[in-house]
Amino acid sequence: MEQVRKTGTEEEKKMKTRCYYTDYVNHMIRFYLSTPDTLKMEGKRKADIENWLAVQDVWRKLGADNKLILEMVYDLHFKVTEGVRIYCEKTGTKTHDVWVLVTKTCAAIARRRGLI
Repeated sequence: MEQVRKTGTEEEKKMKTRCYYTDYVNHMIRFYLSTPDTLKMEGKRKADIENWLAVQDVWRKLGADNKLILEMVYDLHFKVTEGVRIYCEKTGTKTHDVWVLVTKTCAAIARRRGLI
């Protein structure tokens, strides 16, 4: 009988797949969080301004709790995966719930920006 090595649950496999726009949207979110004032947008490229506005539009529709979670996850000192892990360890939140929030927010920003 041939032995088959399992590499993770179906849920873990789904969580590991990434959309083509993920890195770009993550960059957009970090740019937005590091540049909270529109006055600092003077002299920026048109694409940067459009990215900032796309994130702002989605961000305004989020609840205060979700904004706080995302701000902690997207802390500029960590990769997103590390931010999710640290946030979940600190708060006892399920990792899956945070990843759902991150994924839905990224998709909304990508749609707003016209990436999908």
